[in-house]
Amino acid sequence: MNTQLLVVIMTIVALHVAVIAGGGLALGIMRLLGRAPDSPVSPDARESIP
Repeated sequence: MNTQLLVVIMTIVALHVAVIAGGGLALGIMRLLGRAPDSPVSPDARESIP
């Protein structure tokens, strides 16, 4: 296999791993600080229409 092709493949894989790990890290920090991500079924996340 060509060296440049291997570098491109490894770069794409590394970027995907970094995105997944970064998202998990951000979620962990938010939960540690006591702020859970909003879910669409929670009453705070919905807009109330009077």
